[in-house]
Amino acid sequence: MIIFLATIIFFMSICIIYLIIDFYRDKKIFKSRIKALEEVIFKISSKQILQSNQLKLSDDLIINLKKSKSALSSDIFNLNYDLFEILAKNDLLKK
Repeated sequence: MIIFLATIIFFMSICIIYLIIDFYRDKKIFKSRIKALEEVIFKISSKQILQSNQLKLSDDLIINLKKSKSALSSDIFNLNYDLFEILAKNDLLKK
């Protein structure tokens, strides 16, 4: 009976040792996968920040272009008005 119990304890100890080794191996694999996922998340986050900054610059550029277009249109109108005034003063407008 003692030999039977000793054999069972021996096999149970081997099973426990195997499970401990398997656990640490799985833990190591899990850590490496988590590290890879963290790297992917970091790269995606960096790209997202860069694209967000580009989008903000694009929006700022659109606003600046609208302001410039408005100012340029106003300047062209004023130049045309001044040109017609000068032509009218010098009687150079032909009817």
